[in-house]
Amino acid sequence: MHRPLFILLLFAIAAYSQQQIRVAVISTVDDEDSLQYNELNFLTGKLREIAGKVLPKDRYGIMTQESIVDRMGSQERAEKECREASCLAELGRKVSANYIAQGRIGRFSGMLTIKVELYNSKSGNLVGTVNETSKDLLTLAAILDNKAPDMFREILKENKAALPSQPSVTGGISGVQSGADDEFYVERRYLANFATEPAGAVLSFNGMPAANCIKTPCGAEFAEGSVRVIAVLDQYETADTTVFIKQNNQNINIRLKANFGVLEIKPAYSEGIGKNENWNLTINGKAASSWENRLTPGKHSVKLSHRCYEDISFDAGINKDRREVFDMASHAKLKKGGLNLSAEKDGSPVSELVFVDGKRAGETPFSGTVAVCSEIEIGAGKKKVDAKLEHKQTVRYVHKIFSSVVRNGVLTDARDGKKYKVVKIGNQTWMAENLNYNASGSKCYDNKQANCTKYGRLYNWETALKACPSGWHLPNREEWEELYKAVGGEKAAGEKLKSKSGWNNDHKGVSGNGTDEFGFSALPGGNFNSIGGSVNAGYRGYWWSSTSGYDDSEVLIRRMSCYDEDVFWSDSSKSWSSSDKFSLFSVRCLQD
Repeated sequence: MHRPLFILLLFAIAAYSQQQIRVAVISTVDDEDSLQYNELNFLTGKLREIAGKVLPKDRYGIMTQESIVDRMGSQERAEKECREASCLAELGRKVSANYIAQGRIGRFSGMLTIKVELYNSKSGNLVGTVNETSKDLLTLAAILDNKAPDMFREILKENKAALPSQPSVTGGISGVQSGADDEFYVERRYLANFATEPAGAVLSFNGMPAANCIKTPCGAEFAEGSVRVIAVLDQYETADTTVFIKQNNQNINIRLKANFGVLEIKPAYSEGIGKNENWNLTINGKAASSWENRLTPGKHSVKLSHRCYEDISFDAGINKDRREVFDMASHAKLKKGGLNLSAEKDGSPVSELVFVDGKRAGETPFSGTVAVCSEIEIGAGKKKVDAKLEHKQTVRYVHKIFSSVVRNGVLTDARDGKKYKVVKIGNQTWMAENLNYNASGSKCYDNKQANCTKYGRLYNWETALKACPSGWHLPNREEWEELYKAVGGEKAAGEKLKSKSGWNNDHKGVSGNGTDEFGFSALPGGNFNSIGGSVNAGYRGYWWSSTSGYDDSEVLIRRMSCYDEDVFWSDSSKSWSSSDKFSLFSVRCLQD
């Protein structure tokens, strides 16, 4: 070969080896605002991570967000294109990507949905898709871990390189040798597959374990003939059987006999009290975490305990292959104690309404027997009473009320002297600012005092219920809706109640500010959650209500956005599974 031609060939090979196929995973979008900005970024990052694992790095490049933004000209233009793209393949060509993928979030029958589509930018063909539903974000992420790899593998199939051709050899037959044809005996051996019902039994063969077949299901080689098999599994009778190995891939299944019974316990709660806390179960003095337990035949000592209920103890007689059921409904008895409750306003005794678990129980001074886990509320605004009730003891508690005075349209909070503008809209009198009372369970956005001054504090729901000053309360659903009717309905409320400044522009560059026709001055104070931190200030405002959501574990919140002129109902958990998981929103107080 001529040297110049050889050098050109080397350059061509090097250029081909360095040519990468670019894959763009653009920002996940949510047309219904079901998820927050940081949650959408999490799903986008998850898709890019999966693509990077599936596609070999020597031939495929996963485009970064920065490179996509550079090709689109700006972050704002990139976000707009990602949200409004009607043809992903065309967008892929704009950013110089060979392939482009995007996820879209929606809602269907109360469930979150995700649809991920992957296109060949040049041909415009749909290469692969993922279309699933779930109840929450973490389940969506798990679905992507399971489904998305197969979608990205379709790229590999489209670009599968041809295998190199085998070098040619000289034809013909040569080098033939032939040895002596001596006959001798060869032991016949076969592969046998062992399974047990249920699986997981430990096996031994002719009294010895097999290194590669210790626990079912498994397989091992055996010489033709009889093999004694012993299978041992906890809570089952030991199986001892002999099988004859006579063919390859012989399947042998051993059904084990149960040596246990089942104790099933059905938990119950009186009028729903204490249902957010689990009953503690012990069997023979040891903690059990399930309401169905397999127990060996015989008598077992069972104890159930709960902070809100009297202990329950009983003996359970368990027989093999039998189920015993204990229904707590007729046995759960609430722990009770005494309560002496009085009220003082500015140091003088007053009579206030008393509510126990939402039902009117009398007025102060109040004396009575109540369940220790009861929720005690006082006054027309139903302020929560922080009295700690004790089992079989009487607790005395004085609820102190301090007058908060309104003069010339300004409310002075008697607790800390802070002043708030107030406004009357229809038949209601509202604070015209978000509450900024420093209570446990609240914080400033981004932990900056300047944000408290501008937006007020963010509160968890339990704190929000009792944070308003005396004579004011956290509004319920009906009271929020009365406000929106007074200003022209939900479709107009966002524009008319939002402040004239402080709101960011929407996706189209249109100002998100309102007209503030009624002086309500709603500001986009954002929110805080333990996963994403402080988010959405300038974009959205969220306000707690006192009304439960779609079930008793959730509560309704009001939401305004720089992207919309109307207002929306959303929901959030009242309290999460542990103290390090929670959400904080703003509070607007309504006069009693």
